[in-house]
Amino acid sequence: MNQEEQERRGFFRIDDDVALSYRLVPASVVEQDAVTLRIGEAGSLANELERMREVSRIHFRRVEKEAPEVARYLAHIDSKIDLLAQHIMMGADELFVKSTQAVNISGSGLAFTVNEPLNSDDFVEVRFALQPSLTSIKTYAKVVSCQPQTKAYRAAVEFVCLNDEDRDLLIRHVVKKQMNDIREHNAPS
Repeated sequence: MNQEEQERRGFFRIDDDVALSYRLVPASVVEQDAVTLRIGEAGSLANELERMREVSRIHFRRVEKEAPEVARYLAHIDSKIDLLAQHIMMGADELFVKSTQAVNISGSGLAFTVNEPLNSDDFVEVRFALQPSLTSIKTYAKVVSCQPQTKAYRAAVEFVCLNDEDRDLLIRHVVKKQMNDIREHNAPS
């Protein structure tokens, strides 16, 4: 296994459900937009809320220990803000009205079902929204493989322009989902 393959496998992978859209793009578009995507555009409302939640998590835990009632109230307010944000985003972006599909995802790439075969080394623009936070990520990816399945194909893509902030959000999502899956698996029946 070469170093690139080792790095690609260096991220945890999970099976998850995400709202997903993709489209083929020429390599010239990827090269043209690469710098902009790596630097990052202004994040979506959900992404900014998730970043703020991460920053305030330490303070929230302290409040939770010292004043549990206040912490419950703050959690309730946070839930209201999330609900409003979801409502706003669902009305503003067609990605959020798509039904979710099963994917295998990591900080380095994504595997998902497609109706038409994709060629290895093709480039795609990928947009997806993580559940339940609705954190949305737009990036370019290179098709690594596309294997036939019953009535469809399983495409595996490697992110080529994922900016650091979005990669961090994605990795946190993967770890959080993995922890929740482990808790559910270990919970008494």
